[in-house]
This record gives sequence, C-alpha cells and structure tokens, in this order.
Amino acid sequence: MSETRSALILFSAVLLLMVASCKNRPPSAPAIPTGPPLCVRGTNYAFSTIATDPEGDSVAVRFNWGNSDTSDWSAWFAGGDVIALTHTWPDTGNCQVTAQARDQKLNTSGWSEALAIRVGYRAPSVPVGPDSCLKDRAYTFKTIATDPYIDSVSIRFAWGYNDTSDWSSLVPASESVAMDHTWSAIGSNNVAAQARDRKLNLSGWSDAHAVQVVNAGDTLRLWRTQIKGGVTSSNVSSPAIGPDSTIYVGSQDGNLYAVKKDGALKWTFTTGGPIRSSPAIAADGTIYFGSTDFNLYAVRPDGALKWTYRTHGEIPSSPAITADGTIVFGSKDSNIYALDTAGSVKWAYPGGDFIYSSPAIGPDGSVYVGCYDNYLYALTASGALKWRYLTGGHVHSSPAVATDGTIYFGSFDGSLYALNPDSSLKWTVLTSGQVEASPSIGPDGTIYVGSTDKLLYAVNPSGTIKWRYATGGGVISSPAVSSNGTIYFGSDDDTLYALGSDSTPLYKYPTGSCIESAPTIGPDGTVYFVGWDGYLYALKGKGTLAGSSWPKFHHDIGNSGRFGAKR
Repeated sequence: MSETRSALILFSAVLLLMVASCKNRPPSAPAIPTGPPLCVRGTNYAFSTIATDPEGDSVAVRFNWGNSDTSDWSAWFAGGDVIALTHTWPDTGNCQVTAQARDQKLNTSGWSEALAIRVGYRAPSVPVGPDSCLKDRAYTFKTIATDPYIDSVSIRFAWGYNDTSDWSSLVPASESVAMDHTWSAIGSNNVAAQARDRKLNLSGWSDAHAVQVVNAGDTLRLWRTQIKGGVTSSNVSSPAIGPDSTIYVGSQDGNLYAVKKDGALKWTFTTGGPIRSSPAIAADGTIYFGSTDFNLYAVRPDGALKWTYRTHGEIPSSPAITADGTIVFGSKDSNIYALDTAGSVKWAYPGGDFIYSSPAIGPDGSVYVGCYDNYLYALTASGALKWRYLTGGHVHSSPAVATDGTIYFGSFDGSLYALNPDSSLKWTVLTSGQVEASPSIGPDGTIYVGSTDKLLYAVNPSGTIKWRYATGGGVISSPAVSSNGTIYFGSDDDTLYALGSDSTPLYKYPTGSCIESAPTIGPDGTVYFVGWDGYLYALKGKGTLAGSSWPKFHHDIGNSGRFGAKR
C-alpha cells in the first residue's frame, strides 16, 4: 500500500513536470529601440530592435511611438534578427519609443525600456554670411525657417564657442531673419540657426556655416588657382618657387602647373599619371619632378620637355639637387637614383622597399633618405652605403639636417628621431600616431613636426617637448617657418594654421578639404600651399623664409633638399 502510494506521488510529480515543460513561455522584452533622438515632424524615420524567444520560436514586434499610437505587428523574424519599422510624427513634442514582442503562439512579452526622442520642426536654412570676418567688427548673418508646418517663428543663432544669441521676435515663417555678431577672438567658428514656434516648440539646429575670424591687419587670401582638372583628392605635391617667382606644383590630375605670382596660369605640362612628387628647381631654372607613370621629368622654365628618365616604379619621392647639379630621388622600385644634368645615371643604390621619402643632402654631400623597409639610409655622394638606421616603422618622412649635422626624421612607429652624423642615436620623441610629416627647424633650433595624432610638436634641440598644438585632424603637412618665427602647416581638418613660436594661434584658414601639402613662403612673405580641394592658395604672410638650417620641407623655396642651398 505504501509502495503504491509512493509510486502514485512520483507519477503525479513527473506528470506535473511534463505539463510544466510543455507550457510555452513568452518572448523576452525586446532590446531598447534604436533610432534618431531628434526627429522632424512630418518626416518618416526607421527604428529597430532585437527580440528573442526562449523556445527559439520566430518573433514579431510592434512599437509604441509614445503619442498614443502603436504600430501593427511586424512580419515574423528569427530570434536575434534586427527588426525595423518606420513612423512619422504629425506633431511636435517629447516621446518615449518602446517595443513589444510576441511568438508564433501569440504570447506577448513585456514592453522594452524606452528610447527618449524629441519631435521638432525642420531646421532653418544654413545661415548666409561672410566666410571670413575681422575681429571686433560686426557682420550680418541671415536664415529662414524651412518647415511648412510653422506659420510664425523666432530664430536664434549659435556663433560658436558656446555663444548663442537671444531669440528674435516672431516673424512669418517665409520671412528671413538677420542678426549681427562681433567676434572678439580670432579662430574658426561654426554659425548655425534654430527656430521655435509661438508655443515654444523647437526645431533642430541647421547645418553650420564656417567662419574664419582674423585680426584686422590680416588680409589672408590673395588668390587661389584651380589645379585639379576635375580631380579633387590626394593633391600632396608641395609648391616650389623659381628664380622669376613662378610657382610650380604637381597635381593628382597628372599635370605640372606653372603659375604666375599674381595667380594667373602660365602653362601646364602633362604626364601619364598623378604627380605626388614635389618639384625641385635647379640653378638654371630646370624643373625636376617625378610622376606615377614611372618617369622623372626635366622641364625647362618655358614648359618644354628637356628629358625624361624611366624607372621601374612610381616616383612619389621629390628630387634633391646636389651642389654639382646631380639629381637624387627614390622610386617605388626600391632604388635610389642619381642622374646627371643630361639625364644619365651616375649611380643607383638598391633600398629594401618602396621609397616615398625625399632625399636630403647634408653639409658634406651625404644623401639621407628613408625607406619602407623601416631604415633611414645614409649614402656617400658617390652612392656607397655609409650606414643605415633601423626604426620600428616605415620611413616616409624626409629628413631635416641641422647646423651641427644632426639628422631629424619621423617614422610610422610614431617617433621623431635625432641621429648624429655617425648614425648614433641622440634622442627620440614618441607621439601617439604615425610621423609621416617631415620636420622643419626654426631660427632658435626648435624642431617642428606633425603626427597623425592630430598634434603639431615643438621639440627643443635637447629632445624635450616644448609644446604641442592640437588640430582637428592628422598633421601630415610639413611646417614652414618664417623669419619672424611664424609656423605655417596644414591639417586633415581642412585648415591651414599659422602659429606663433610660443604656439599662439595667429590665424586658421579653412579650405574645402584636407591639407597634406607642405606650404612654402615666398620672398615677399606670401604663403603658398595646395589642398585636396584642388586649389593652389596664396595667403598674405609676415616675414620671409627663416634663415635656419632647414626651415621647410626640402629646405628652400626651390625645394633643392640640400643643406646650405641658396634660398
């Protein structure tokens, strides 16, 4: 009897477990919805979530849009799939968007956590006003409300640096609103506008209008000349200035441009590929430069071809010109070449990999050049190896040589190196990015170099960091230093910077795209540089090129790449 009773109890327990195990469990509450936190009234937006079911059933979801409006159920999806639905809000306000799931047996989950959104009006138009403003002078900016649901609006402007105007009086939505503003500090600013209706419902902020504020004495752009031929990227060739003040620069469109001092085009010379090499000007005015079509070109000052020399690879390296006129350059065929003035090979030295680095000629005629095999090479004037120094990354940087013979260069390992002429290490400065830029040397011996960590570094000759200056993008452009200590350089944040020797910003000149070309400073102080937007710019500067041992990329305004060359 006792045994029978125990058996019945055990059977009942098993039966209850079987019944419980057959009971279908509802899906888990979906993940918090994802979608834009700010939506414009009358515009369709997509929101998504993910739901799962404990039995692995397919799931459907629906959204509560937070305005007493719940969507229909979605189609069936596998658990873990992203499920998206769209919605348009007819009114402005704050809403909480949640999601609910159900399985194929129509068991429903709880509601998810809420995504808070704000439904507002369409943003006003981009403010209209000047691109460049003088400090301490009032300028007018205008905008207009663009949302068809608003009948009358107030407008306010954000001037940059957390400075926002008061609201304007109410005006008809079709009427523009204008306000004046005066900036008390130089720098870059983004001007945007916002609208609100008579019930104080807000729009989003408009797209920004970029404004450069400069000192009243700064004229900035003198001119700009298009050098793109329809191509708007990768313009990295740096300008060289000839004896007659003609500016020469290569372009991604495959042309070498010769531009007069007033910005007028003098002539173009067409090659078979993009020109990333910077031209170098010889004493007789001959222009030497490489192309991705594998050729080194020698072109006369009138634009006529003198000769070409063909290598076995692209030539991104910029030629250096020795005291006797020898042209030294690297190629992606891994060779370092030396040609005479007739275009014949004097010697060739095999490097270990691609050569992007532009050679530098030291006081004793030694050739210093970096290589993608991570070495900096030192060759004699006759092309024999003196030594090579191993870094932890590619050496794209072109060396700079100081008066005492110290060689400064950067590496993709993030370091700025200082080597003695015998190859012994003097010091290194580590950055947080790659040092692709070539260093320059100021009048007091300070070394300036950029990094992809978005900083320009000023380093004392002892190897200690003097200061760092933060930009909004990687600094691959090599600085040019003027006789009054101003440092000019470009950044991938689309801006040319002018800094004082103590890092004080003198001005920031915005362009249409990033700047990786190294600027140069003309004999009259004009600053020339090229942007990826396809223009050669001429800005008014102060001071001529500094009289230091290596004040810019490739040493001098002719880009000779030679220590002691005439500027």
